[in-house]
Amino acid sequence: MNLVEELYFGWVDLAHGQDCPLPVWEPQLAIEQGRRGRRLPAEPGHACSHPECDHATVFARFTVRLVCQSCDVVHLITGEGAGRGTTTTAAYGFGQPAREVAGLWLWPSGLHTPGIEAEPSTFLVTLTPNRPSRPVHVAGRIAEYFERRRRFTAAAIVEPAGKHTRTDIEFRRRRTNFRSLDAAAEWIADQHRPQHIEVAV
Repeated sequence: MNLVEELYFGWVDLAHGQDCPLPVWEPQLAIEQGRRGRRLPAEPGHACSHPECDHATVFARFTVRLVCQSCDVVHLITGEGAGRGTTTTAAYGFGQPAREVAGLWLWPSGLHTPGIEAEPSTFLVTLTPNRPSRPVHVAGRIAEYFERRRRFTAAAIVEPAGKHTRTDIEFRRRRTNFRSLDAAAEWIADQHRPQHIEVAV
């Protein structure tokens, strides 16, 4: 399972060329074996028996290639020893459309247990339909918990930036024990509405 903040923050968009008429990437992956150092074919390879050894002579090397035929831009992303997996946007969390509730947009996390029919457990909340990419874009956060029954906790009003790491968010207001996702979203919406105070003159 991924933390909802890690799904939306800290990622960099790969740019197309200026005025690209059809900004679509064609992605491809190449995996090959690399060798560290120079050695003759007859020389023995690395033979460390430690189970956590990561300095083997032979290693997996990968290259991700993104090509745009419209603007002729190519991005090459390379690395060593990386894992690879395939999942769905519902299980992973990112790539799902936001839910509009109480005039807010709720951006989902991944599922606790992929493959099982379930709802996302956490949502980042924004005031606009634009997908958040930094903590400053967030208006709140809703997370489920269980206390005999399914309940929700809500947080609203992001603290001023400056002390945050890449994914951390601090909130000024919190409230728990909402019986529904909609009720938690309504509370966050109320925290962002202007407060009207009547003054007797």
